[in-house]
Amino acid sequence: MLLGYLLLIFPAIALLSALLYLPIYLIGRKCGRKHTPAHHIAVYAFIGCCCSLAYLTILWYYPNITFHPEYHFLNLVPFIWLEETYLMGTTRMIEQLLLNIAMFLPYGFLLPCVFTPLRKLRWQILVVIATTTFIETIQYFIGRSADIDDVIMNTIGGVLGYLCFIIAEKLQTVISYKKRIKDI
Repeated sequence: MLLGYLLLIFPAIALLSALLYLPIYLIGRKCGRKHTPAHHIAVYAFIGCCCSLAYLTILWYYPNITFHPEYHFLNLVPFIWLEETYLMGTTRMIEQLLLNIAMFLPYGFLLPCVFTPLRKLRWQILVVIATTTFIETIQYFIGRSADIDDVIMNTIGGVLGYLCFIIAEKLQTVISYKKRIKDI
């Protein structure tokens, strides 16, 4: 699954991200906005991250998507996977949980890079919850399951990504401080 994504889908998403970022770049340039190369890379990566999330959560099942499914599966009981682990198997359940967390790590890291107001944890959590709830709602209507546990795990992934951003920001501050001291 991961190898197939990296070999087949990732290049297409990288190209789509470039096509989506180009108008943003050109409009910003025309308006006279100046951004660092790191900001441009972060915006490009964020667009790619959003495209990847859409593909992995909705479009991955493309031939089986239907807007009139025979049934709708909705789980609003948090942590039901603790009881239902045996139905899916422990290994598969752990894999599912870790993938739900890992899927939102880049999203949580890139959000504050691109959107400065989201550098506060409460805004980060709010946006991640809104995004994952939106995805789960769409999944409910296209014949996939909507699960509160997915929302919880995705939110954990987004918060862990945010913590990685905070750590990277602190490291950058320390490195630049040491460089200034060395230059003196």
